Amino acid sequence: MKILIISNLFPPYVLGGYEILCGQVCKLLADKGHSISVLTSNHGLKDNCFVENENFYSNITVNRSLNVYVPFGKRAGLERRKRHKTQRFNYKITKKLIKQDKPDLIFFWSQLRLTIGSARAAQETNIPIAYTFNDMHITSYLQKPAVFGWKPRTLYRYFANHLIFSHITLKGINFDNTTCISRQLKDDLISKGLEISNSKVIYQGIPVENFPLKDNPGSLDSPVKILYVGQLHNYKGVHTLIKAIKKFEEKNGANKISLTIAGDGPSEYKEILKELADKCNSPVSFAGKVSHNSLSEMYRNHNIFVFPSEWPEPFGLTHLEAMASGLPVISTTSGGHGEFLIDNENCLAFEKGNYTELASKLENLINNPELAERLALAGRKVATEDFSLKRYVNDLELFLKNILTRVEK
Repeated sequence: MKILIISNLFPPYVLGGYEILCGQVCKLLADKGHSISVLTSNHGLKDNCFVENENFYSNITVNRSLNVYVPFGKRAGLERRKRHKTQRFNYKITKKLIKQDKPDLIFFWSQLRLTIGSARAAQETNIPIAYTFNDMHITSYLQKPAVFGWKPRTLYRYFANHLIFSHITLKGINFDNTTCISRQLKDDLISKGLEISNSKVIYQGIPVENFPLKDNPGSLDSPVKILYVGQLHNYKGVHTLIKAIKKFEEKNGANKISLTIAGDGPSEYKEILKELADKCNSPVSFAGKVSHNSLSEMYRNHNIFVFPSEWPEPFGLTHLEAMASGLPVISTTSGGHGEFLIDNENCLAFEKGNYTELASKLENLINNPELAERLALAGRKVATEDFSLKRYVNDLELFLKNILTRVEK
């Protein structure tokens, strides 16, 4: 297949795991003999992202001609005029490239801040189109509900949303061929008004070979080294984890555990976390952003992975990375990660925001080395057997081939 991938970012410029995963998928599809080209933005966050090895993608053609309507790192609102301007530009670029490359299929990844100019250009062709949804970003382009009233502001919003700028919304965009990374995400998108009832759930995967099993999986050092990996936002619940550390040491002493927090986020929230950490006697270190290439060693150098998120995560790649590395996992389960996490089988689960329960789970795991080993080995089995990157790419490849087969018939 000759596939054109359209996404907002592509390595070496990445914000997080989804862009890295896009690059990995493209690489494996190219290695399987498919012709892969990528159309992405010219946005290079050299100060806010990690530069991966660009030579890794030498068999992929990458065109960085698209614009984003607001740079990443800055807050983005509705900003209709900026979206309109960017959409016109991206429409023309995409139209030209499609005419030039003549792909068999166009596969959309994240369109966050790209606008839907590329989607409109692609839809005007006779080329099959597919979308993969990794998060809720696509709902930012939904047409706002009509609100009637005679106030000037209300009238302007109505005409702007439904007449003047309706083209910058998803009005008229066809989502016949889509995949979601979890049932949770599919249900959430449908609840917001996205018409994707036929969307196929294809769970993501990790390159298992990049996360080798640590020696003595589930083993616990003294002090026990606890790890969190992820963004630092209030909804990620990292404050709950630090409060649980304080609660744990009140009962068990301050020399039993340490915590490493790997990730970055708004300075306001980081200050809150540091204030909480200052109240702990146990060591709490902030590692900041850690390159994806360094994560494997970080997992193996720790004993327990904790994920305290308080919102319904679309999926859980960091869970799988930790599980593949041989760490027992303690986590909330109200999200896509709850579709593969089973309490007391491959993890210990706790209620979001409940730092007392989390402290109890930590105590239970630390005082039961047999439980830690059992959960670590069960987690490794789940990650390697059911959630490998190769399985994910094979499922995506079949999904795309089936689209082409239906078109040809």
